[in-house]
Amino acid sequence: KSAAARQSASSTYLPIVAALNLLYVILIATNKRASLTTFQCIMVVTLVGLSYLSYRGVVDNHANQDFKNNKKSDDALAGGAFLDMLGLVSVVQFGSVLLSDKFYWLLLLIPTVGGWKLYSTVKGGLPGMPNATSAAASSDNEQVSEKDIEKRQKRAERRRRKW
Repeated sequence: KSAAARQSASSTYLPIVAALNLLYVILIATNKRASLTTFQCIMVVTLVGLSYLSYRGVVDNHANQDFKNNKKSDDALAGGAFLDMLGLVSVVQFGSVLLSDKFYWLLLLIPTVGGWKLYSTVKGGLPGMPNATSAAASSDNEQVSEKDIEKRQKRAERRRRKW
């Protein structure tokens, strides 16, 4: 299952990421060839590397999570934060080529979001907002339907048979 999900995601996202990076390099070569600085060359390599990292993350996310059976995934798009990072990198790539080099400042969002995720994992979010521990406590108090209990029992039975 994991290999099939990885292959499916790879066949979907590889042509997209490759085309975006190829178009970006072509635009850099045509629009900024005369005024290309060392900083811009470093940023081209960095942005192409970040798009590859995002691509690998999206593919791994598809392989590691079963989005069809996860109830929370009805609204979630497979790929998670890596798909967001791919979108941000694409905006920075084309914004920096077509509009202004000031689009490079948007890359500061990556460590900012990472820091926020780390903080919310450790502290549980903003003050006054429900955190992970209170959400877990409230979910324990909810009534679980008989159908869900039956599914859990079947799943537990299958796990026991494996061992």
